[in-house]
Formats: sequence, structure tokens, C-alpha cells
Amino acid sequence: MLFWVHQHFCSRSSAVTCRTVQMLACDKQYQYLSPIQMWPQISRRGLHASSSLGMWELKNQRIYPPQKPDEPRRPAEMFYAKRNIKHSKRKMWYAATFVKGMMIDDALIQLRYVNKKAATIVSEVLLEAQEQAMSKHNFEYKSNMYIAASFSTRAASDHAARYHAKGRSSVLDLVYCHYFVCLKEGSPPQERVYNAHDQAEDYVKLLRKRNIPGSL
Repeated sequence: MLFWVHQHFCSRSSAVTCRTVQMLACDKQYQYLSPIQMWPQISRRGLHASSSLGMWELKNQRIYPPQKPDEPRRPAEMFYAKRNIKHSKRKMWYAATFVKGMMIDDALIQLRYVNKKAATIVSEVLLEAQEQAMSKHNFEYKSNMYIAASFSTRAASDHAARYHAKGRSSVLDLVYCHYFVCLKEGSPPQERVYNAHDQAEDYVKLLRKRNIPGSL
């Protein structure tokens, strides 16, 4: 059993992880567990070290300098994340990009007609973020907010065994993802319509700013 655990987990990790698996396998508390059942204990002892996932929510604690009397009111903002979702980050990308820049009510209505698991997940996360924005982050109106940022990243993956006929087996990759969203108060900013005339003006400005060595 120790050899199977060592071969299954340590081939994908460092020497520190190998020592962790060996200590767990030699421990009497875990010697009768299967490798898949040992996975939570291995994870807690440092098999997978994800990036600092709490940095996204720490942006809610950002303190801005006081505003001047003639400055417009700074709109409220809120950062929210849903972690370890049993879904692929590539499939989540379509729904996350789809709602970016929309008003939250429009996004929830549009997601009802998308027959995908990612759309259901994004819709649930947006409702949770909307409720938290109203209760903890001083948003004035429930509908007056838009999705300023929406993206997904890869989380720690897991492995499982699938058994076939005649004693054969294969390894399943159980993928997870994190979903991050930022809500801001107000309407989304208007995007600049960049046509050919604007592109020509920018090119002329670039030519006038160039520095020609040896010129007058």
C-alpha cells in the first residue's frame, strides 16, 4: 500500500511531499486508509500549496484617502470569490466573460437562458455577492451595480481511479476552479468606439512624438 501511495502521489510532487506521504503511511492512524481517503490529510500537511487565495477579499479592506468637497462620490465596490468549484476553469471562462461589464440584473436574466453548468454556478455566485454587497458593503440599491471583473482560475486538482474490465484501470483527473467577481455601484462605463479615423489620429500623434537622432 505504501508503494502505491508513493507511486500515485509522489510522482507528481516534490521530495517534501514524498516524505509527507511516507510519514502518513507509517502512522498507525492512517495505515488502513486507501490513498484516496488519505488525500484530505495529505492536503492539510502541505501537498498542494495554492497561491494566496485570500488576497482578493483583502481588497475589501482597502482604505482610500478622504475626498475633497468638490470631488464626485466614490462608488462602492465589493470583491467576492467562490473557491474549489467542481468544474473546469476553461468551461467557466465562457460564462465569466459573458457577464463581465453587465448590470447585475441583466446578467442574471441572460444566464437563465444559457443551458450550461457554468452559467448556473455564475448565477448563484452573483446572487451571493449581491446579497453580501447590500448587507456588508453599503451599496444603496440592489439593482444599481454592475460586474466590473469576472474571471476564473485553476484550483488544486485531485485524482481518482477508474476500474475497467480484465483488471485494467485508468486515472481520473478531478479538476476544480476558483471564480472571482467584483461588483461596483452605478452603471458600467461607456466603451470608446475606436474607428479607423481615431486610429489614424493616434498614428499621426505617434509620428510627431518620435525622436530622430541627428536631426535639427
